[in-house]
Amino acid sequence: MIWVYFLRNKLEAFYCFKKFKSMTELQTGHKVQCIRSDRGGEFLSTDFLEFCEANGIQRQLTMAYTPQQNGVVERKNRTIIEMAKSMLHEKGMPYFLWTEAVHTAVYLLNRCPTKALNNITPFEAYSGRKPGIAHLKVFGSLCYVHVPTELRHKLEPKSTKGVFVGYATCEKGYRVFDPVSNKLLLSRDVTFDEENAWHWTDKNGSVMTTYSIENQEDLDLKSDSSNENSTSTPQTLDMQESTSPTPGDISSEERRTQAYDHTPLKWRRLDDVLAQCNLCIMEPEKYADAAQDESWLKAMEDELQMIEKNETWELVDRPTEKPVIGVKWVYKTKLNLDGSVQKNKARLVAKGYAQKPGLDYNETYAPVPDWTPLEHLLL
Repeated sequence: MIWVYFLRNKLEAFYCFKKFKSMTELQTGHKVQCIRSDRGGEFLSTDFLEFCEANGIQRQLTMAYTPQQNGVVERKNRTIIEMAKSMLHEKGMPYFLWTEAVHTAVYLLNRCPTKALNNITPFEAYSGRKPGIAHLKVFGSLCYVHVPTELRHKLEPKSTKGVFVGYATCEKGYRVFDPVSNKLLLSRDVTFDEENAWHWTDKNGSVMTTYSIENQEDLDLKSDSSNENSTSTPQTLDMQESTSPTPGDISSEERRTQAYDHTPLKWRRLDDVLAQCNLCIMEPEKYADAAQDESWLKAMEDELQMIEKNETWELVDRPTEKPVIGVKWVYKTKLNLDGSVQKNKARLVAKGYAQKPGLDYNETYAPVPDWTPLEHLLL
């Protein structure tokens, strides 16, 4: 069984894992015992490690630059991405709908028989029920969403033309994108024309490829069970087309602002997302790892030169009656706004946490004067 979560940033990975763990353990009655992942920073955070230790979850990490050690996941990711790309290209759809294509690909793969499960579907192996397939439609096909009488006048059309982009997760309905109003509709009353597709051009005849969501949280996925037999009302999610001013109208300040792509991660071009998926930035955890890379050796050399230049240290004889505090290297990869690597940065810091109160230091305080006497002194 496959689950997919779309993250705004890597910090959300820990939250999604906890949500996934609670859901699967409640549904299956089995505890998560082991998790295998790469060495991404989101999987090596202190919160993630402490959570796994507290819940008795064994960690299995791949070695650096060896994705084949987690081959099942890596190959499944490739299958999903290739399937999503094929669906988009088949109907000539713009890449900003890549998340919808990935979501639909996962939905279909969970309902396809596989030899690994003796030719049953992952859905059946997980839930014990055979999945229904009568509702499956061709991704990207033309469709018409019924507009309830309460939402239209007598002379207005009874339906809205759109593009089928997937299946609702928390409701029994379809996800339909309206390219004219830039809205995402959720409805169960949809008529499909699977032989035809939308012509992805605007009034000027140019290809429509740039859209952004104003508020992704506007989509309410709560269903009303009391209206199960009534006509459903399509839910909408507003989307605005981004426009670009002419080069003569852009100031230097605006150019610096526009250098960063503010489009939400969910709606960026699929090419950009694939490029970032293939980029794995490894930050060494100890000196032995960093010493094997020329770029990190140069970063450490630059740090030592800067320490000497700023006269940060003063060489003294080693005291015999007091313990000596050690030092450690901290490594960090600095990134540009577009996600590319700017430089490797190394810091040499003291192990202050090794000091013991009463032995290495006594009570400390920072005196803060009151403003009134300080004002008199200044006068």
